[in-house]
Amino acid sequence: MIRLACSTLSIEGFGETNFDKTFSLLPKIGFRYVEFNLWHPSSLSPPMLRSLKQRCSETGLIPSSIHLNGGIGGELIKDFSHKIWAMESTRFLGAERIVTSGLNRNSPEGLAQGIKSLKALVPAAEDMNVLICLENHKDNTLEYIEDYRMVLDAIDSKHVGICIDTGHFDASAVDMDALIDEFSSRINHIHLKDNKGKGEKCFVRFGEGDTDNHSVIRKLISIGYSGYMSVELSPEIGEGGDKRPFTIEDIALPYKQFSVYEEERE
Repeated sequence: MIRLACSTLSIEGFGETNFDKTFSLLPKIGFRYVEFNLWHPSSLSPPMLRSLKQRCSETGLIPSSIHLNGGIGGELIKDFSHKIWAMESTRFLGAERIVTSGLNRNSPEGLAQGIKSLKALVPAAEDMNVLICLENHKDNTLEYIEDYRMVLDAIDSKHVGICIDTGHFDASAVDMDALIDEFSSRINHIHLKDNKGKGEKCFVRFGEGDTDNHSVIRKLISIGYSGYMSVELSPEIGEGGDKRPFTIEDIALPYKQFSVYEEERE
């Protein structure tokens, strides 16, 4: 079954927030599922987690996943502790996915340290039944097909897989058809984004770019993908010169575009 979520960054941006806008807007638009971008220490604090759980219950929103700040592969014990708490927080909210990326591509630790972190985390992920979703970013240690090949060859666990970020893959000029063909059984999450220009990072509002999200979704459906796809209307859009604030219509448009796939798979 395909389920459509919205990432809170689409509403709250990158800043520290109490998520009031999220709980106000998403039910009005029709979203049932929400991915929480818990990037700040306050966001992962027990009081905030209790508040998120209570407000989800009150509004009918269902947590799909937690998206973390800081990629996989930092200092081992700190990375391990951060991800373990994120897994516990995910279970507390009733979800089963944490999303994280790699480090800067020029990081001296590189993928080797990320693999070391994942090997330490896998037993906990399996015990807690939490999926680790490794998201690609442009200029990141998780960017190209060969990066994922190196990681997934080393980590043989169904609890570690790929979070496809369609906009970032377009920005890195990655062939998503080839990636899906090679790693069909290891894709466990999707971020939907619109990017303008293959090989260049220029995120835009949905409908203004070239990313063929529909083609990606249909290919995933054809291989039997079951899980979430989360809309990401990136605050980085403003870096391209478009300083217009996001409106409810900007967030409602991708809901209208992609909610049809929920109906196709239910």
